[in-house]
Amino acid sequence: MTQELWTPAGALYTGTALAGRNMETGGEIVTHRFMLKAKDKFGVEHKTRVQILADGTTSKAHLEEMMGNCAERFMQEVREKHDKRPPTLEERKEIGRALNEFNRNMKRRRASTTRKIYF
Repeated sequence: MTQELWTPAGALYTGTALAGRNMETGGEIVTHRFMLKAKDKFGVEHKTRVQILADGTTSKAHLEEMMGNCAERFMQEVREKHDKRPPTLEERKEIGRALNEFNRNMKRRRASTTRKIYF
């Protein structure tokens, strides 16, 4: 199929592989693979691998448009999903203390016959 493909910003084209044959036309179906990288607003890099199927009737422009759509969706997902900063060391310790206290109280409630803490 096509060798020189435009890739979106942050994408690394890793190549093609034969996926099979089209049952109706008998033509080859090719998998185009590329890796997307994006940084969220805190500087953490996120990666994903994308595979796009194309056969002999798929034009180069359509293939590049599908790649662009995948990259755009991934960038949007990174922006929406990773909009909170990761907790600091002190916050993680505080969360751990709260979980330990909850688990300790849960064991005490389970040991009680009324499932309440009176002792």
